[in-house]
Amino acid sequence: MEHLDLRFASQALIDWSTKGFPSVPAPVELSDVAAQGWSLFGDLQPPVLILRERALRHNVSVMAAFCATHRVDIAPHGKTSMAPQLWARQLAAGAWGITAATVGQAKVMRAVGVRRILLANELVDPASIDWVCEQLSDPAFEFLCYVDSGRGVSILTEHLRRLRPNRPLRVLVELGHLGGRTGCRDIPEALRVASEIRDSESLELAGVAGYEGTICEGRSPDRLAAVGSFLDQMRTLTVALIEDGAFDGAGEIIVTAGGSSYFDLVVDRLQGSWPPGANVRVVLRSGCYLTHDSGFYERGSPFAAEGEARRFRPAIEVWASVLSRPEPGLAILGFGKRDVSHDLDLPIPHTVRAPSGETSHVSGKLSVRALNDQHAFCDVEPGLSVEVGDLVGCGISHPCTALDKWRVIPVLDDDGTVIEAVATFF
Repeated sequence: MEHLDLRFASQALIDWSTKGFPSVPAPVELSDVAAQGWSLFGDLQPPVLILRERALRHNVSVMAAFCATHRVDIAPHGKTSMAPQLWARQLAAGAWGITAATVGQAKVMRAVGVRRILLANELVDPASIDWVCEQLSDPAFEFLCYVDSGRGVSILTEHLRRLRPNRPLRVLVELGHLGGRTGCRDIPEALRVASEIRDSESLELAGVAGYEGTICEGRSPDRLAAVGSFLDQMRTLTVALIEDGAFDGAGEIIVTAGGSSYFDLVVDRLQGSWPPGANVRVVLRSGCYLTHDSGFYERGSPFAAEGEARRFRPAIEVWASVLSRPEPGLAILGFGKRDVSHDLDLPIPHTVRAPSGETSHVSGKLSVRALNDQHAFCDVEPGLSVEVGDLVGCGISHPCTALDKWRVIPVLDDDGTVIEAVATFF
């Protein structure tokens, strides 16, 4: 079990400038947050994004159990939260490593002691290659990245030949799809790139990578079939490389795919039934499962049809005051585009809390129809009591573009008491 040095993260302080927290007379260290006894209702200053402790623990447990049952590993995508305290939870639950999208993110991971980083991207700029080369001097550190072109192989080879690290850089040949992001567009191209990697004295072919999340959205039969077809191509590529001896002498072969929507298909198509003698490690890269959400990932979750104990729970919410009721059927809430995600869905109101403490569940009766920078326009169903000064709790859709708007995020227990504060490093 890997343990992180969270002293780096704990250097963040809560002071008068920390969004959502009380105006404290003196800075409060993150380690002292639980002792403050702050409550969501009365202490935190709306708008405020919060995390629910019980849901976080549940989601980590559900994914760890899934991976153990299906004998796959996970390197959760760290860019979702950029929060070392949350990475520590995932690693403590058995995560194989942490995934990064940029070297800037990887630098934060190294600063807190992550010992295995998977850069799920191509590495082509000199400054980033220099940094990676420096890290390779630590024999306890493992780093992998993608390559999808002969030019990419040449850039890495030329820079590493000059820098002379004490070991080859381990890379994964990336298979993509038409209209997708990076990645070789077909198997013959991927085989050519893999051949160039094998010819490079500075690189070591460690396996095959792909990302299925840009193929489609939703889980209709035709869309699941499209994702399955891509994963089958990843398998075909890997088998071809195995049979060609590309991994001879390798201790293991890494095959990695699996965002937060189709990781179940990755298991179905890539786990097991490899050529005899091939030691294949399947690594998922799901990131949003930890906080989950109330919108996009809730709708598309592989566990959406499971019972409460085996499905992910939304651990992320935003709370804001009702600022105005300027027209019948309209309420203006005090949060906007600078506070919440809005790229996939608008926030989803679920609870109204009056100053008296009386709460009402309003799912479907109160809806956000538009956002300004700092205001939410809500349609109010006739007869629903929503008054100026009430607090409204909302689920969000797409945690990746909500968490990045907050540098410190409170974690609450079931009673709404702040028991932890999580620092982010976007």
